[in-house]
Amino acid sequence: MSFQLMFVGNENIPVLIIDDFVENPEKLIASARVFAEKDERFQSLQSDYYPGVRKSSPQSYQTVIGQSLFSLLKTSLFLPANKVGKSPNVTVSYLEVLMSAFSIATTKPEDLRPIQMLPHFDTPADNQLAMVHYLCDEKHGGTSFYRHKETGFERISEQRHSQYRQILKKQAIAEKLHLNPKYIEGDTALFEQLLSVEAQNNRAVIYPSNVLHSGNIRSNIGLSAAPELGRLTISSFLLLK
Repeated sequence: MSFQLMFVGNENIPVLIIDDFVENPEKLIASARVFAEKDERFQSLQSDYYPGVRKSSPQSYQTVIGQSLFSLLKTSLFLPANKVGKSPNVTVSYLEVLMSAFSIATTKPEDLRPIQMLPHFDTPADNQLAMVHYLCDEKHGGTSFYRHKETGFERISEQRHSQYRQILKKQAIAEKLHLNPKYIEGDTALFEQLLSVEAQNNRAVIYPSNVLHSGNIRSNIGLSAAPELGRLTISSFLLLK
């Protein structure tokens, strides 16, 4: 593995990029293909705003990433400053894989819900991380991070959550997003793009779950549900304690 760490935006959001994340990414792609061909196929969930279909990743993968990432993430780097206080030696004693799933973007732009056309955050909790592990190449688009222009927010904490939701709802209605459905990629009237990380096969990107972010989903190249052809990733949530 090789690592690149950068700090993004006014809030110095840590973004960790890991290339050559696993030894045999082809085995993961093959596993996804087997899942897609079996009776227990990839599925979409109404309660999940992901614009496509998902299937839990193998337990062996979850065990390995939990073990391998703990040594990288156990420092205070990914904890917010108010958790660390003045001590630079605070460490994480526990890392749990909350969720990990193969994900394939398949939703056509015209079928997107307004919330799927905007940057999002996964949780306002400040001790959860998100990881996207790409099992596709750069033509399928990577992941971008954003600042909400009106509030200046880059992370949506518990304290900011209510205010942000109220403002964004009014803005989304005023912008009439439903009349021009499309995936976001780049600056918009409401959001400024801070960083875009390009997809690369076997690249993992790790960042706080409460950061405003979005996949760069390029529907113009097609949105195949076939794991070996589509925008295949493994999305995981990691809890730090």
